[in-house]
Amino acid sequence: MSRLTRRLRLAVLLLLLFNLSYYLWSEDYLRGAGLGPTVQAEPQRLARQIKPDAVQLRKPDAGMPDSAKSAPSTLNAPQPGDCLEAGPFDEPQGVAIWRAASAALPASAWTLVPTLTPARWIVYVGQYSSPATIESKRAELAALKISVEPLINPELELGMSLGHFETRAAAAAALEALKKRGLRKALVVQEQPELSGAVLRVRLRNDLDRARLNGLASALAGKDWVPCR
Repeated sequence: MSRLTRRLRLAVLLLLLFNLSYYLWSEDYLRGAGLGPTVQAEPQRLARQIKPDAVQLRKPDAGMPDSAKSAPSTLNAPQPGDCLEAGPFDEPQGVAIWRAASAALPASAWTLVPTLTPARWIVYVGQYSSPATIESKRAELAALKISVEPLINPELELGMSLGHFETRAAAAAALEALKKRGLRKALVVQEQPELSGAVLRVRLRNDLDRARLNGLASALAGKDWVPCR
């Protein structure tokens, strides 16, 4: 068992214990021990209401002009009840996101899910001596109708990827096909090894949870929120 796997399991165990403690505390099971949430009782608010019996429930679009009803949602913000996830995060990033989520969100609203990112192989051309040389090679590839994909490994910059694959054999087969189209001086390279990590998954319960997502922005390491898979 790898060191990272042991740490992830420990993090998951601590998270489960934290969630259980929070549940017992929030449901008043620990009241006998002197622990529990503060009871809010503010009858003076009811006294300040103006004609509370006149309040009526209306549909969300009742009384709105047709132009407003048909307008798109501002920023297409995630709605309460949505499940969102971000990642994957490596070990240091996972520790940072665990701390940020613990501070920003209720324990019952999020979880870290261990994940395994498969190795990535590419058909690679390069490395070249200058960006000008790359542009010249890019034009040559365009003439052969061969597309170029972004690189994710900075060590391979001043080069180009002509396709990414989950196995070396698949990348080698693609290289042979490209050679038949006139490609020269390309090789198969492992762009990234198999990686263990974690994905942050959040279940939005209300508008407050949605607003609290902003507190996680600095810990996301540039990862975007996407719908849960």
